[in-house]
Amino acid sequence: MAVEAVAACRYCTATNEELAPVMAHIADLDWTRVFLYGDQTHRGRCVVLFKRHARELFELSEEERAGFIREVALVAAAIAKAVPCDKLNYAGYGDRADHLHFHVVPKTQDGPAWGQPFILNAETPVLLDAPDQQEMLLKLKQFLQST
Repeated sequence: MAVEAVAACRYCTATNEELAPVMAHIADLDWTRVFLYGDQTHRGRCVVLFKRHARELFELSEEERAGFIREVALVAAAIAKAVPCDKLNYAGYGDRADHLHFHVVPKTQDGPAWGQPFILNAETPVLLDAPDQQEMLLKLKQFLQST
């Protein structure tokens, strides 16, 4: 991995405060940083970022990969407790954000994009007001700690 790739990666260099316009920090786990995504078209949508720079799952050691997937599952369990959902979707695109991360997205049968891939970037994003966002962050933190 080239040093330039890490230096240019905003997920490696940005502080939680610098990422706040796009996503709100929930917790740092052993292998990952967990954020509530700003667009809440799918209420409870989170992003799980691998802590060190990697682009692909196959770049991780077996221990890292197991830790990453275990923590994605912990986040999914916390989301399922925090918001009503019929299914969780998982996505790891990375075309424009060249850092290993998964979106964990709760979906409901009567909600947006049921039966289709979740809405990645809604034309009109749903933003939580400050009290709702704080409540969601607290729920997710609580459920992450109890999972």
